[in-house]
Amino acid sequence: MTSLPRRMRSLSIASLLLASAAISPALHAQAAGTATWADSVSSLVAKAMAANSPAMLDEAVALADRVLAVTPKDGVMLHYKGYALYRKGNLMLGARARESELKPVLEEADAVLEASAAVLKWPETSALQASVLGQLIGIGGMLSGMRLGPKADNLFDEAMRIDPANPRVFMLRGIGSIYKPKMFGGGSDKAERDLRKALELFATHHPVSPAPAWGHAEAWAWLGQVLAGEKKVDDARKAYQEALAIDPGYTWVARVLLPALDNVKR
Repeated sequence: MTSLPRRMRSLSIASLLLASAAISPALHAQAAGTATWADSVSSLVAKAMAANSPAMLDEAVALADRVLAVTPKDGVMLHYKGYALYRKGNLMLGARARESELKPVLEEADAVLEASAAVLKWPETSALQASVLGQLIGIGGMLSGMRLGPKADNLFDEAMRIDPANPRVFMLRGIGSIYKPKMFGGGSDKAERDLRKALELFATHHPVSPAPAWGHAEAWAWLGQVLAGEKKVDDARKAYQEALAIDPGYTWVARVLLPALDNVKR
């Protein structure tokens, strides 16, 4: 193939530079818009969890859906929609919702997070999907565990491959170990190990929007529960106090977990 004449090469390069200059602001604007919407959804989720309000989580999902109606393959917004659905599942589990109500929420979270992971490799996405599968196993029993357990383990492995120093991945794996039987690789010892590792990583973790930034106080709250289960009441109390130092409005810790320590027999 013969090379282009110098003048044509110059025109081609100039055209590419002009096209790049025209596209770049649009891409920056889209990225800025995505970050703004992601922050809005994340803020709604945080308020919903503080208020123990599934209805507010529905608002977060609806907001994500409005953005996705325009950009359906936006990996960031798919992630935050899946995150909101995961949190809704948390609240429904805590309220002992019927399986017929809870299962569709978790299945939608699973599908949305999988769609996000197909276009955006965030470690939290894989870890959240693994956690959702763990919740489905919890309501589905042993057969569900045999079917979904290996996939959940693989998702945690994938999250670790993407970022082996992500504190939320360690935190979510630690939470899962609390409920996972020892014979399948769970247990309080592994939960405590992962939660302490998460807290070590949170100390120097400073994500930039729209990357996820939640979980620091939550990791202390879950470590406190592990320690309380081991009858280490004083250590659990310190963990809860650390959670409240990070998030003074953490009502689950202040109104539920801390008072519950008074009933723990040493």
